[in-house]
Amino acid sequence: MGQHKYDVIIVGGGPAGASAAHTLAGHGINVCLVDKAVFPRDKLCGGLLTERSRNVFDTVFDTSWQPAVEGVSHGMQFYYHERLLNEVKDYTKLTWTRRSRFDAYLVDLAKHAGAHLRQGVAVKAVEAESGTVTLADGVRIKADYLIGADGVNSIVAQSLFGRAFDKKTIAFGLEMEAPLTRRLQEITDPEIYFGVVKWGYGWVFPKRETLTIGVAGLWRQNPDIKSAFQRFVTHRCQGMPQTKIKGQYIPFGDYRRMPGRDNILLCGDAAGVVEPITGEGIAYAMQSGYLAAHAIIEAAARRQPAAACQHYAAGYASIAGSLRWANALRYLIFPKWSESLFVRLLPKTKSVPRKHLDLMAADLDYNAYVQFLIRKTGGFLFDSMIGRAPGQRRRALK
Repeated sequence: MGQHKYDVIIVGGGPAGASAAHTLAGHGINVCLVDKAVFPRDKLCGGLLTERSRNVFDTVFDTSWQPAVEGVSHGMQFYYHERLLNEVKDYTKLTWTRRSRFDAYLVDLAKHAGAHLRQGVAVKAVEAESGTVTLADGVRIKADYLIGADGVNSIVAQSLFGRAFDKKTIAFGLEMEAPLTRRLQEITDPEIYFGVVKWGYGWVFPKRETLTIGVAGLWRQNPDIKSAFQRFVTHRCQGMPQTKIKGQYIPFGDYRRMPGRDNILLCGDAAGVVEPITGEGIAYAMQSGYLAAHAIIEAAARRQPAAACQHYAAGYASIAGSLRWANALRYLIFPKWSESLFVRLLPKTKSVPRKHLDLMAADLDYNAYVQFLIRKTGGFLFDSMIGRAPGQRRRALK
């Protein structure tokens, strides 16, 4: 088969790849976007679009995302197993989508910006040194720059580092779209469930005709996560719906410290940029794709292809900084001792769930959130030890 030459090849057409392709094409770069699926295609994801996601989308695409939106919520409920611990009812918008719809919309935007799309064909091999990608149909394409946005099982990451992820630090998720019935009725606000898996959580998210129900937790902590998922779904749905179950590794905080090498860059799940506390991945995927594209634009302008990763690392550091804080925060939330503490604390405070949503909306940074939780849990522990009602404060002695 023949060989085709581009300035940039992007493997993977999710939010990271589409954001990179749109940005590069908008700057006149000859870019090819390759994906093994034909869009629209489905993906394991609750479909939450936070205000952080909206801000990044506006920056990258400079258009309305309304065609990809399915609904809006204004609150969230927090459970421990089946027990409601707390809820927020009057919050800033939480927007909902289906990934099949959202990703196809972003790919269309990239195509309209001028990106070449090769869909329905998998990547068979990546030759990192020569920048050559061999497709399953025998076509070989070559470029000066390569972006791996091909998910957690990234073949581009494998070509650079020998493996896509580490099973010791990866998470795993299971999810289904449960059709609405008389027993399984529509909800307006998302539900988060702690305690259903170890070092992770469960979720029930609203859609127009279904509820998206899933669990995710660290793989090594949940050897029988399928049984945990079945128990969770059976309880929430009063039975096990006969519908497709999706399973996928999820890089909960298992991010790349160096997101590439020379002229080959990694974005989105391929770089592991999924936040382990809120599950935020879409915003970081789009942001990383946008940053990678601008790194290539700068390297190309200087005619220094090997400097692309250095330029990318400078912007990527802001994402990595947030994920470092989030990884540290896991040790305040998920271990057994702290889980017990939060189960006791959460029903007694209005500020903790609201601060959690502030974090998701990017109205609060991780440093401030960690400091807030330390103060809150420290005060709660002190009150508990001396037998004082939470929130009650002694007057200072004169």
